[in-house]
Amino acid sequence: MTTITPQKVLIADDEPHMLRLLELTFKKGGFEVVCCRDGKAAVAAVTTVQPQLILLDVMMPGLDGLGALRQLKENPATKNIPVIVLSSKGHALTRVEAELAGASMFLTKPFSPSQLVGEAKKMIASAAP
Repeated sequence: MTTITPQKVLIADDEPHMLRLLELTFKKGGFEVVCCRDGKAAVAAVTTVQPQLILLDVMMPGLDGLGALRQLKENPATKNIPVIVLSSKGHALTRVEAELAGASMFLTKPFSPSQLVGEAKKMIASAAP
């Protein structure tokens, strides 16, 4: 009998209520979830967690989501992990910056949690070797 290992998602957001909402949404979707409160913690956790997907909020103290995204995409060990960037402000410039830095998707809050999980599953499936 083979056991199916749940897909892992790493979520970084400094807003406790948003972090909890995302955590519950992904757990309900069958994911194993690891949460971080800022970009620096997310970048540090990626190598040990080895997630199949990363969610980064843009506005976080210390290392923001775009800075964390750039670091992840510069590292050969993490550059192929799909990253979804979340922002409470839908500025076109921020969206362009995220896409240029290598984000797989840019979502403006509020968003549909079920749609987010669906998109996450599609991204993981298409990124699988």
